[in-house]
Amino acid sequence: MTSATAAKVTPLQAQDTDWSDPTVIATRHDEPLRACVRTAVRTYLHNMDGQDVAGLHRLVMDEVERPLIETVLEAAGNNQSVAARMLSISRSTLRKKLAAYATADTGAEP
Repeated sequence: MTSATAAKVTPLQAQDTDWSDPTVIATRHDEPLRACVRTAVRTYLHNMDGQDVAGLHRLVMDEVERPLIETVLEAAGNNQSVAARMLSISRSTLRKKLAAYATADTGAEP
């Protein structure tokens, strides 16, 4: 990333974590993201206990994409242009995704 396209990232405020949720997985802070994903998917498959699993790719993408975008947008100070650059997507794509999340939250038809 060049200095012209670099986005200034500010530290995020600590989020409240629901430690009573049995799906919370303790991970090392130095563990790469892919290792965290691998652990989460293994835990999910283990918890399925032999039941048929379908649509796993879409499930994981849906679970990862929204918090990724929300966290990057927060780090960018809610500046959509900066967040889009950080994500390497167009601002239009970012806006469409945000609109889809808002629609999903209200339960309205797209």
